[in-house]
Amino acid sequence: MSKPQPVVRRESEVSLLAERLRDTREHFQILGLNGPGGIGKSFLFQLVREAIDLDALGYITLTVDAANAQARDDFFGTLEVLFPRRLASPASSTRDHFPRLREAAAIHRKLLTEASAEIDKKGAPPDVKKVATLLLKTAKGLNAATGRQHLALDLVSHVVSEDHVEATVDAAWDLVRNLDALAESAPTWMPRPLRELAGGSRRSRVRNELYRFVAEGIRKDLAAALEDTERARVLIVIDDYEAFTNLLGEFLVGALVPELQQASFSTVLCLIGRDAVEATHPGWSQHCKRYLSQQIELAPFGDAEALELLRDAGVPEERRRALYEATQGFPFLLSLVIEEATTSAADSALFLKRFFDRTTRWMTPTERDWFVRVCYLDVINLDTLARVFPAADLERVQDWFEQEPSVRDPAARVFRVRPLIRDKVLHYQAIRAPSRHEELLRAARGASE
Repeated sequence: MSKPQPVVRRESEVSLLAERLRDTREHFQILGLNGPGGIGKSFLFQLVREAIDLDALGYITLTVDAANAQARDDFFGTLEVLFPRRLASPASSTRDHFPRLREAAAIHRKLLTEASAEIDKKGAPPDVKKVATLLLKTAKGLNAATGRQHLALDLVSHVVSEDHVEATVDAAWDLVRNLDALAESAPTWMPRPLRELAGGSRRSRVRNELYRFVAEGIRKDLAAALEDTERARVLIVIDDYEAFTNLLGEFLVGALVPELQQASFSTVLCLIGRDAVEATHPGWSQHCKRYLSQQIELAPFGDAEALELLRDAGVPEERRRALYEATQGFPFLLSLVIEEATTSAADSALFLKRFFDRTTRWMTPTERDWFVRVCYLDVINLDTLARVFPAADLERVQDWFEQEPSVRDPAARVFRVRPLIRDKVLHYQAIRAPSRHEELLRAARGASE
């Protein structure tokens, strides 16, 4: 059975975004499409792309999403997906269209190898070593514009325990800053042009101003790629932007956007994520507000539109109202209940697995485990969480759940999982891990007694 597509009828939103992409008068603009997980953002943008001919409008289209979990912790890994070696026809199929980016990546990899070897020799504790390596992979430790105060602690939360995260990050930061492999190869009193000549211009720039050097290279590579394709505009789409905020936010606001603003070609930057663009980094409103040309927030369908969708899908009239209330108008959940109501495989193990995988698509392994556990609780608060989590995790789990709109019931007066999602997840867990399922059921019942 093919995977159901999200049910989306967003004619007005499609028209707005399509109009912006057709408007070739703007030299640089930032489009934002936001809403909770399951609301249909990615599918809507795909509808926009299908509604207009981007090639005919002169666009080179470049995209990245969070499908590759490893890339979300790798600065150059993410950029090399977004700016690939080969572009689609009519671009040349034999040349690397982003050689400057790959040159910077190669220099960075060499520095990372040298730094990692030095870290090993220093005998740093395992957690400090992990965080130091992550600082280098994410480019935080090599960018002069990114001070310690800008390092988001949640960037490293999955590699170090919460109890020691701040101290570990401080130790890792000090370790990276004092590595001989990253030190200036020429005296700091020497004028910058002479320092670059003495230490190697490109290597020096990667070491000291990585963001600016990479952004400058991308601008030049894009200009050459446009000439090769005989096109005039660039469309950059970053989907699941919430997964890249810590990795790319500072780079986009502080380096790439300024470079694209002054480029000889026109650019549309489209950020698709759960939060409004301005909420992800203060620089968007401080430095880029005039370029935020169209910001669309998607909301669940109202009852009239949802009932019409259910009717058009062939769902019996007597079931429509209950299904709408169960889904609360979320397009993704509507698509699933339509499949349930119109197929014979609604409660199959594979259907439940697909439901679980799609619901937890962008959760980390730790968050996925948290999600399963909270589904066993009728109400989620610090008291009830204590039955299914160790005491050290309670605050973290509660904070995470309060910020996870894709699974949280927005209509409830208490914190709880959306009823439809909870029902499917528990059914899936009962099939997948019967003993663990019974154990968590007993623990959760104890929390509510």
